[in-house]
Amino acid sequence: MFQADLLDSILETRYLSADNYTIYRAVMRLFFIEYQKMHYQLDQDSLLALLHQLPFFAAYTGEELTRALEQLVKWRNLTCIQDPHRVLTIAEFQNRRLQYMMTPAALEIERMTVTLEDMTVYTAGLPSGVFRRIQADLRRIPELSDLPLREVGSWWQDLQTDFRRLSQEHQDYLREFYASGAEKRMKAVDFVVYKQNLVRYLQAFIQDLQRSAAQIAAQLESMSQGQLSQMLDRVMQSELEIPRPQEPEGWQETLRAQHEAVWNALSEWFTGPESVARQVLDVTNEIIRRTVQNAALLVQLENMGVSNKAELRHYLTLFAGCDSLQDAHRLSAMVFGVQQSRHFSVNAARETERTDLSTYEEPPVRYALNPHTRTYKPRMDRTGFADKSTEKAARRQQVLEAERALREKVFSYIRDGKLDFAALDKPVTPEVRSVFLSWVTTAGLAGDGRGYTQYGQSYTMHRRGGQSCRMRCTDGMLTMPDCVLIFEEDGYV
Repeated sequence: MFQADLLDSILETRYLSADNYTIYRAVMRLFFIEYQKMHYQLDQDSLLALLHQLPFFAAYTGEELTRALEQLVKWRNLTCIQDPHRVLTIAEFQNRRLQYMMTPAALEIERMTVTLEDMTVYTAGLPSGVFRRIQADLRRIPELSDLPLREVGSWWQDLQTDFRRLSQEHQDYLREFYASGAEKRMKAVDFVVYKQNLVRYLQAFIQDLQRSAAQIAAQLESMSQGQLSQMLDRVMQSELEIPRPQEPEGWQETLRAQHEAVWNALSEWFTGPESVARQVLDVTNEIIRRTVQNAALLVQLENMGVSNKAELRHYLTLFAGCDSLQDAHRLSAMVFGVQQSRHFSVNAARETERTDLSTYEEPPVRYALNPHTRTYKPRMDRTGFADKSTEKAARRQQVLEAERALREKVFSYIRDGKLDFAALDKPVTPEVRSVFLSWVTTAGLAGDGRGYTQYGQSYTMHRRGGQSCRMRCTDGMLTMPDCVLIFEEDGYV
């Protein structure tokens, strides 16, 4: 017999037919899409950013979204968890920064809506050999052209079933560790016994995933576009062999698009740097880390009440056996650590960089200390200025000689008032090349192509038909614009 409460209206399905159902369905669909990406919890700001990406909700405000979320919480489609870890001020804490997560009933309802939209049956449960079966199915792809159409259809259904089981199973199982009751379960005392089996189970899953994911990804990436198109054509032929009582308009294109979507989802699950397999591996490792950490904390809490009288008695025996106070100090530093540490730093060069060298083994360093008073002034040494006119004159003569030598080198390349870079008869040194390039740059920036050298000569740059020329230098060949500098004065040498 039916119970009376079974005939009541289902509160969780009201968002499908409420007056403002468009926003409710959009919010729940976004939660479901992010749930498939293993983003189990969303705050209001993240959800509002996702809504603004939809054209129908580009102008949706945060106040409207707050009201919609509160209503979905009342209908038991969402659960809200206050998150005090990311708040920066007390005002933000009082404003209740909430994280929202879909309830199990809402997940099943949203899966139902997706099933009705795609007309696809999802089966729960993940066999232990799903990775091996997917590998075996992918190896049979070259044989599909020789198989009967019925076997091709059976092969495609098996591949879809295994992949959907794998995808849905890891989502449902890993989600339980992010639920509100999971943290309480991990902090229970009996969780220490449960931890060993859980870690062993997750490690076995990770090992199976690591062994198979790379091989499956290699199989998927080795398929060419022609092989993929041929495989999908063969699958479509097997679908067309099935008699159907009704064939709506455009159903073949829709069915082909669904097959391509399944294959793309399978490829994205295993291939790429941001593949779902890698995300599953990271999430599973994080769950193992949390599990081991919580179990260690529980063991530590249990051992806090254990008496350490025997350990203290042993320490007292060791201290009583010390022959001198210095030995007792050494034993104290070994057992309890350094009690009074002093750090010395000096602004002086050390003879060695050994870190194990004691301060007492360092050579003495003299360091002048000045008084820290405002009235203190350092003593000024009353000494005269040294006469360095001879050194300055020698330095000036040296610079002038270098400039004269450079000028002679520069003008030695000019023939008949022209500097043709493509026809230079001897290699150009780096310092001369810098002068030539500065002349080309100056003329190139001028509107009329004219320029002046640092020695007072004026010149005009003319470009030739070639795009570039090669100037031979002492350190290699320089590719530059094909141009000639024509000097207007006669006294360039």
